[in-house]
Amino acid sequence: MRGEGFGALLSYPEAVKILKENAPSFEKAEEVSLSEGLMRVVAEDVEASLDVPHFARAAMDGYAVLAADTFGASYQSPVKLLCLSSIKPGEIPDIEVSHGKCVRISTGAAMPAGADAVIMVEETEREGEVILCHRAVAPQTNVVGVGSDFAQGSVVVKANTLLKPRHLGALAATGVSSIRVLCRPRVTVISTGGEIVEPTDHLPIGKVFNINGITLSTALREYGCEPIDFGDVEGDEEALKQALKKAVNDSDLVILSGGSSLGEGDIVVRVFERLGRLLFHGIAVKPGKPTSAAVIDGKLVIGLPGYPTSALSNFYILVLPLIEQMLKVRFHIRSVKAKLAKKVLSTVGRYEFLPVRVEKGEVYPLMRGSSAISSLSLADGFVEIPENVEVLSAGTEVEVKLF
Repeated sequence: MRGEGFGALLSYPEAVKILKENAPSFEKAEEVSLSEGLMRVVAEDVEASLDVPHFARAAMDGYAVLAADTFGASYQSPVKLLCLSSIKPGEIPDIEVSHGKCVRISTGAAMPAGADAVIMVEETEREGEVILCHRAVAPQTNVVGVGSDFAQGSVVVKANTLLKPRHLGALAATGVSSIRVLCRPRVTVISTGGEIVEPTDHLPIGKVFNINGITLSTALREYGCEPIDFGDVEGDEEALKQALKKAVNDSDLVILSGGSSLGEGDIVVRVFERLGRLLFHGIAVKPGKPTSAAVIDGKLVIGLPGYPTSALSNFYILVLPLIEQMLKVRFHIRSVKAKLAKKVLSTVGRYEFLPVRVEKGEVYPLMRGSSAISSLSLADGFVEIPENVEVLSAGTEVEVKLF
């Protein structure tokens, strides 16, 4: 496809392919405490250093028995056993269960020697120290065996796992207090444009607050990176050159926003060409056509459009796949299927990222223009429209990827 002023526009898949080919390989790892492991990526397989559980324990409240003693028991003909004592969780049993005996036991308590099953309390009656068993149980009934969760030496969490609370709980069960994880990729975020100012009590006419600095930095943090917010660099080539030289030296990846379209003040591409190797300028996506990329001093630098919706939407479709490749992990974005409430027109030849709201099972488009941050702030998610689709009729079922 050929775009006016841009020359040949890359397709969305081509742009992703080029970015991935030039993304940094990433192997750096560090040790962190288990409490700091949430949403970090495991650097290596973690094996259980002990059996979990490391002792046989009761799965139910009831009585620890010799299973053979209960054979033939029924409500019409209960088996009578003498209760010797009781065991609570955390106690070390100092008694042995022999023929005709039993021990009252709580859920999670260690099984006493000799016992090989637990009969639930609901299936018994008590008459003083005598327990009437109304049901037969087989060996190991209601018993959690040694190593039944994890056997010593088995893999608890595989390398490249994105740690969620359930993984951290499993690691804690094996006695792990710290874990080796991949370092967070350091990503510098540079905002460009003489109109940008940091949030203050007063906003002069002609100026806008730095939206992209905060949205891109927090998006990077959400997906496992360490953002470095460089702040704003005014529309001056020399200032941008110096900022980029510092950024590529200090980080693994650099993201700029603004200065990438075709206006007189748009200098990013010129600086890219002077400092390094321009990979592309202009991709067939909506919004976000002016996106560019280059390699400078061996580091990938991505120039996103300055409009907030374009910058953030292109983060999701272009930058996030790079982060996944660097960390060797997939950030699974939840999705729902629902029907469009109204017809949507798209542009053939351009992939479209369409912010939408989901209400009462219907999908409502929220595209208010790429300059409007409300297009995303009010959205529940987005719909991807392929390059070859011109119209989505009302009632069409679409997949909404949720923010």
